[in-house]
Amino acid sequence: MFSCALVLSGCGNNLGNSASEPLFIADCAGASTPTDLVILEWSGGTSNIYPDDEFPGLDFASFETADGGTLADAPEVFKDAVRREVLHILCELPSLSVAVQNEKDRFDNEATTIYVVQAASQAGGGQIGEGEFDPCNLQHDNSALIYGDELRALPGPYSFDDWVLIFANVAAHEIGHTLGFNHVPRSEQPESEHVLYVELMLAGHTVDEMIRPQRFLSDEANCPEDAARSRRMDAGSLTCEITE
Repeated sequence: MFSCALVLSGCGNNLGNSASEPLFIADCAGASTPTDLVILEWSGGTSNIYPDDEFPGLDFASFETADGGTLADAPEVFKDAVRREVLHILCELPSLSVAVQNEKDRFDNEATTIYVVQAASQAGGGQIGEGEFDPCNLQHDNSALIYGDELRALPGPYSFDDWVLIFANVAAHEIGHTLGFNHVPRSEQPESEHVLYVELMLAGHTVDEMIRPQRFLSDEANCPEDAARSRRMDAGSLTCEITE
């Protein structure tokens, strides 16, 4: 069983005066200037969650593909494919406009950083990711971790495209929490109903669901009425998981 944990954060500073200023180019077609910038950081670093720990960057060569290669054969292509799939998911959000980049050097504005690292979960339990839960999206400099060692342990083999979906689905799920979206319950679909996408914000996903496109499907607000109660919960009290 693989799981990802959420660290609940309180309310911090909002975007302030910069909310009315152009921050970065919108990636979604027809979108207005984004209010949130998300950085996919592949080279390691220190997160808000574990401020005393430096995590190593992702080891692309350790992820084998079904054709006998590894993700190190085309790392830049892989990173951009993940970014594009994450955008494809987030562009479905009706009330938020988010830009996603693989580098931060050319941006001076605050950003949420998703660290994709070659490490095992410090929280234990084989968790694949860990991030800050920010009800109502009051902060714009949250962070999350995606644990490469845990994803590498998933039963394969996986194609290049499968790995893109796995990493993008986990990243988008964690980004959802930093934007204020909570977990949604799993509902049984009629056997005759064809479901094109998997619900992104389920607390648990099967491995098969991880290699399918995921989207926000539930009618869920990112500022729930019980947000204040959620902020008073103990850190790490919410978990999501992947079950075999």
